[in-house]
Amino acid sequence: MAMKFHCLAILNRQGNPLYMRTFDGTRETAEQQDQCVKYHYLAHTSCDVVEERLSQTKTSSDLFFGLLQTIGDMSVYGYVLNTGSRFILVTSVPAESSAVRIADIKTLFQQVHATYVSLICNPFHDMADDGEQPHRITSTKFDSIVDELISTYGK
Repeated sequence: MAMKFHCLAILNRQGNPLYMRTFDGTRETAEQQDQCVKYHYLAHTSCDVVEERLSQTKTSSDLFFGLLQTIGDMSVYGYVLNTGSRFILVTSVPAESSAVRIADIKTLFQQVHATYVSLICNPFHDMADDGEQPHRITSTKFDSIVDELISTYGK
């Protein structure tokens, strides 16, 4: 059985969410809304782990930070860009399948990174930060590419 991806978050250097996508269906019930809040919490607490690791390592050419933390049956992986932006992925692996494919997670992050770079390099996309609140990623094309990548590597 494959890994299940629950959430992908892109946070800027200050930890503000630029993109937060859950893959557990709609948010109609209170339980599903609670799960969504749980993923937001996991993404933000992972920023502390990233900051700690960044302070311990002076230079690193690898953007993939690997496993940041596990809580219950959920595992949180991180990827940090040179600009300080962070990609956070919340996953779980069913008990009957103990194989976590780190190479697949790293490749997924690299492909999301390439999609993100293509989005922000688009001269018609407004990513300007007004100082108060960063603009969120609202591109439907970005959403569809992320959905395709998630369905390719798991779900």
